[in-house]
Amino acid sequence: MAKSLRSHSKLAARNAKRYTEGTDYAVTAAARLQQVSDRLKQRLQAPKLSETNKDDEERMDDANDNDKDADMQVEAPAKISTSHPHDSSKDRWRRKMRKKGARHGSGKKRRQAAW
Repeated sequence: MAKSLRSHSKLAARNAKRYTEGTDYAVTAAARLQQVSDRLKQRLQAPKLSETNKDDEERMDDANDNDKDADMQVEAPAKISTSHPHDSSKDRWRRKMRKKGARHGSGKKRRQAAW
C-alpha cells in the first residue's frame, strides 16, 4: 500500500538521509542552504530602501522645480460605465431557448373566463 509523503516513516527516512554526510540528499540540502545564505548576504549589503527613497525624492523635487514654469495639464481618466446589462449564463440560455416572435405578446392568448 502506498504511503503519503507526510507519513511519519517517510519523513524520518528523509531526515536521516538529509543529516547523514555524503548522501546526495545531504549535498542537495547543503547547496540549498548555501544559496539562501548568499541571498541573505546580498540583501544585507544592498542599500536600504529609505536611502534610495530619499535619493528619488530629491530627484523628483528637482524635476518638479523645472516643470513649474511649464503649463501643467492633467487629463481626467476616462470614465468607465458599469451600468450596462451584464451577460449572465442564465440570460444567454434564455436567449438561446426563446422562440422567435414570442416577445411582446405575440404568442397564444389566454381565454377569458366568462363569469
